[in-house]
Amino acid sequence: LQRKQLMNGTSMSSPHAAGCVALLLSACKAMGIVVNANRIRRAMENTARKMDGLSALEQGVGMVQVDKAWEYLMQNQDEWEEDIHFKVCIDNRAGRPRGVYLRQPDEVTARQTLSVNVDPKFRENDVDLETQTRRVEFEMQVDLKSTVPWVQSPDHLVLLNNGRSFKIEVDPTNLPPGVHTGLVQGYDATRPGRGPMFSVPITVVRPLEQSKDISIGKLQFGPSEAKRFFLDVPAGATWMDVSVRDLRVTPEEQLDGSPRLLVLHNLQLLPHTPYSNNEKQMYLNLSPGQTSVSSIPVHGGVTSELCLARYWSTKNTSVEVSVDFRGVRPVPDVLHMSSGGGGASVRISSDLQDETIMPSAKLSKWLTPIKPKTSGVVTSLGERDILPSTNANEENKHIYQMILTYEFEQTEENGVFTPRVPSLQNYLYESAFESQLIMIYDKDKKILGVKDAFPNGVKVKKGTITIRLQVRHDKPDMLNKLKDQIMWIERKPTKEITLSAYNSQAAMVSGGDAFKKRGLRKGTSISVFFADPASSDLPKGCKCGDVLTGVVNYASGEGTLPGSGKKPGGFPVRYIVGPSVDSKDSSSEGKTPDLPDERSEAEKLEEAVQKLQIERLGKLSEDDKEDKKFKELYNKVLETTSEDRAKLLLLMVGLKHEDNERWREKRLNDVIDAADKIVDLIDENELILHYGVTGYYDKEDAKACKDRKDRDEKKNILIEALARKARAFADLEKSGSHSSDEKNATSSFDDTIKDIKRWVDIDSNLKYAVLVLERERRAERPGAVLKLLEKLLKNNGDDTKGGICPLTKSALLERRAAVFKELGYTHLVEHDNLWKLLSSPKDFALF
Repeated sequence: LQRKQLMNGTSMSSPHAAGCVALLLSACKAMGIVVNANRIRRAMENTARKMDGLSALEQGVGMVQVDKAWEYLMQNQDEWEEDIHFKVCIDNRAGRPRGVYLRQPDEVTARQTLSVNVDPKFRENDVDLETQTRRVEFEMQVDLKSTVPWVQSPDHLVLLNNGRSFKIEVDPTNLPPGVHTGLVQGYDATRPGRGPMFSVPITVVRPLEQSKDISIGKLQFGPSEAKRFFLDVPAGATWMDVSVRDLRVTPEEQLDGSPRLLVLHNLQLLPHTPYSNNEKQMYLNLSPGQTSVSSIPVHGGVTSELCLARYWSTKNTSVEVSVDFRGVRPVPDVLHMSSGGGGASVRISSDLQDETIMPSAKLSKWLTPIKPKTSGVVTSLGERDILPSTNANEENKHIYQMILTYEFEQTEENGVFTPRVPSLQNYLYESAFESQLIMIYDKDKKILGVKDAFPNGVKVKKGTITIRLQVRHDKPDMLNKLKDQIMWIERKPTKEITLSAYNSQAAMVSGGDAFKKRGLRKGTSISVFFADPASSDLPKGCKCGDVLTGVVNYASGEGTLPGSGKKPGGFPVRYIVGPSVDSKDSSSEGKTPDLPDERSEAEKLEEAVQKLQIERLGKLSEDDKEDKKFKELYNKVLETTSEDRAKLLLLMVGLKHEDNERWREKRLNDVIDAADKIVDLIDENELILHYGVTGYYDKEDAKACKDRKDRDEKKNILIEALARKARAFADLEKSGSHSSDEKNATSSFDDTIKDIKRWVDIDSNLKYAVLVLERERRAERPGAVLKLLEKLLKNNGDDTKGGICPLTKSALLERRAAVFKELGYTHLVEHDNLWKLLSSPKDFALF
């Protein structure tokens, strides 16, 4: 805390104004004065003090005076008209705005006659007889006054409860370049001392005279001074070069060699477009006599606001400023390309001056569409999300939500992606929905990032990524429109993809000479053809329906003129990926010869039925609610199965069922018995003879390939059965329920591990890490256990996937904490237990 601090911006002015409102509300409550928002606002606005030297853009209605506002509330507490809100709309302007804003060149070249509607709004929740009588009998004699001579309005207006319109005339034709503001204010003719009951704000922007080259001239900046210039951007301009030259040129002036820091900001307003899409802000650090040239993208025919200001800590600054408009105009301005070899063509023109053309296009972003895992369901939010109604005849507004869940595989380590939802994003206050929020998680439900209507990239590790999207609205029907909303995952390809440019369609399809740099005379145009990217250049994993986006530039970016020589940011290009075509003949590559199938149709049918039974039982075995039904069906199928291979596969289904993590602790002996049945059915000696020393077999012999495939399957089944059996032995011994009489000595954990090692190296194959951890624990080697756990934690346990017991990050941390506890490292135990909660939450975070 400190007694004083200098801060600025709306983040400071808003809480300051809110604090002033709180003071007034507190005083009114103490004095028993009934107030509403209309009374408070009118009191603050009508008593605000105008500050000298500040424009309406900088101070609004003026500086808040709490004491004067309090006096206003006291004096007018019995005036019931103070409760009325006077809604002001401009009838003949798009969207019926509450004021007049003339900014574009065609709006300020002639007089404008505008219709202003004033509609008194009474408190809707007051339905008592007195309020209704006042509404019916309401009549106010209004005196209208314009604060500026270039706005004309009637002198008087009789206002009734159903509202009234009147005409005003705005004449900007004789105004000098710059910003001009004025008001048409309506006073109660019977009590004008109260101040205006309503106001019509009027703002006119007069740009400088249109020219390709504009010399703004010499500028001298004082403390906190910002200078604004409005430019009439010529048609055909796509960027402008702003030159700022420091005027310290004499030897005496150059003795002060400290740099001068200026802020340059440019903005164009386009309908339904965020400010950030068409604004540019930069800092200019100028040495004595230095000239800085900044290239800024612009839209022709739209007024551009150029603002320069001296940085607050910089000394007095003098500069000379000029603007040069340039442009290479493409038709179409957005290049759309689809796979198929047709490429795309664009016609480019130069309307302002001769330009040098050298087209270049690069695809730098890769977008993949993903669907929700399931259709979204609308749910009602809690009591905290009920908005009270202001109308006594209406119910309170309940807010509903829809949560959509998406998943995708991040294939690159430490990759960056951005979630894109075009129907929702890039709109804030204009959005059709109340709010949206995106939360991103890894496979352990650890939150990786939170995004909103204007998302940026989030860095994630390799693996499964879960994205949850929440959208809120008070109408369930609106949310139901989004139940199958597609999301786009935007990433950067490993390297940018360059598109080749040609001067004709024939050259493009035949792979002829590429487009060469050439001049484009003012007033002329040429065509450029871009070829599809080669399939070999597409990102790995790119599939049909994906979209690649990037930027295309047409100007060469070279030349004798200052600046970048081209439009900064270029023009957008989009390429839709088509179906992939495998150019290689993979019919024989890597494929072993097949043995002719000489079985009868009855035998083939029997095998198909067995395969279907095994697949179905495999799915049923994972359902804990169907445990009893599974055993009945399993035993029935097992009795009717005689073929060795089918029986092995069926026994493996039974083993996996008994070894299910949800109930295996109660069935460890059953696990051992099921594993023994598999081991007994496999002739290990026959396998040993087959693999021999080198394991060689003739890969050109169909029968040898078939035999090798069958034996590989047997071997894998044998290894898995032994591994599950060893783990069951270990857990039995730890639980203390195992006695030496139940199994002979050769069926112990150590002996089973020896059997496994005849077939696979469990120390190098991390799928069997759970057995290695158990072996080292039994051998009292905690260092080796910790070393292996650290190795597994590097990939969050992903190396154990596909094994008999995949270990999650949470499970690994729990095991490591147990080792630390045995060693007496209590501080490390606490660390791992806390980190387990953070890195592997039980559920997703709340929105």
